[in-house]
Amino acid sequence: MNNEMETSKFETIPNGEPALIENMENLLKEKMERVYAKGNTKRDAHPKHLALLQGEFTVEPNLPPELKVGLFEKENTYSAWIRISNASGTVQSDKKKDFRGFAIKLMGVDGEKYENNVEKETQDFVLMSHPTMPLGTVKLFHDAVYYSLKWSPIILLLRMVATGNGSKMRELSNGRKNHTSPLDIRYWSTTPYLFGDNQVVKYSVIPTSKYKSTLPEPLTDTYLTDNIEKHLTDEEASFDFLIQFQKDPKQMPIEDAGVEWKEAASPFIKVATIKIPPQIFRTKQRDDLAEEFSFSPGHTLKEHSPLGGINRARVEIYRNLSAYRHDRDNRIMNEPKT
Repeated sequence: MNNEMETSKFETIPNGEPALIENMENLLKEKMERVYAKGNTKRDAHPKHLALLQGEFTVEPNLPPELKVGLFEKENTYSAWIRISNASGTVQSDKKKDFRGFAIKLMGVDGEKYENNVEKETQDFVLMSHPTMPLGTVKLFHDAVYYSLKWSPIILLLRMVATGNGSKMRELSNGRKNHTSPLDIRYWSTTPYLFGDNQVVKYSVIPTSKYKSTLPEPLTDTYLTDNIEKHLTDEEASFDFLIQFQKDPKQMPIEDAGVEWKEAASPFIKVATIKIPPQIFRTKQRDDLAEEFSFSPGHTLKEHSPLGGINRARVEIYRNLSAYRHDRDNRIMNEPKT
């Protein structure tokens, strides 16, 4: 584990967690070596990007004082890159039901960063198309990686049922969908983050575009990217960016990302607007940039530090596997400034 990052007063780290994270990293690296034996090494998580888009992220004017924290301290518009992806660890057809990823990278963000000794003027938000991460603890996450890679998905399912976690496998199955378009759907951070010194939040992104896509008949291998392209030929896409405060640590836990924070108990509050203008994105240059960029919950201002075991695991694993895949293919590590 990286000892340069501080542990928040809100977190409780179980015994043995660092070893589980290290073992997951080794297992995933072995998988990448096997799957990408001939090079062109892709991410282990979300390897198939559907689009890398340019946009703008505008902090709302006249936010109340309690919301003026970190990135949201003052009204500002940031240039953004948004990587939209399929969540499956295998590059597969868009016809297969899946979760979608929505990773935002803002440029020109000044301030002290969560990861020490990293000079970046960027801020990342990593979201997916489901309110929770069903395998929401490091132990469950580790078991899923171990049993699916060392044994088989069937053995993983049997293991989860035997340990009383069959409902989590059902939630994973039910959460995978054939969406009309990644620009039509809502996303959640699933994991919590600091908001200043004394509060904890989750994030969500809600579509507000006038244009809506439809499912093609039949579905094609690239229908999601095709629908993004059709949308952005003449129309912009837009989203509201919102935060949700933790109100009850028991009902809204930090160390289990599999528990949904109910909106009835704590409604989401809009703090920014995302706009994605019409653009041409199906180019080799965009495809190359999508592979060069790295997104992580750890690429953030200190006021918005990631919390909880899943985030601790992702920060560590994403950093090391990103360095591994870039080095393996002699690919540059690109952190954009514009």
